[in-house]
Amino acid sequence: MASIRAKDDGTVPIVEKGRETPFKQGDYYVFEVADDVARYWNKMDPSRRDELVKRSRKEGKDLRLLVEAYVHKPAHIK
Repeated sequence: MASIRAKDDGTVPIVEKGRETPFKQGDYYVFEVADDVARYWNKMDPSRRDELVKRSRKEGKDLRLLVEAYVHKPAHIK
């Protein structure tokens, strides 16, 4: 397991039922995720990370679900 850090904007992050609640570390929330998800998050552009955090709050989904959807995207089938 690895972790990703999302900037705290003053609102409580949305957590899917059955997942660990992220903890606060300075100005960030720390989410526990799989290693491949953390690698993807760390390679991502910071502005893209902020967009995903905003999208998570807007859609009411756990941030980890949104990032995992990109990492575990099914292969394109013709």
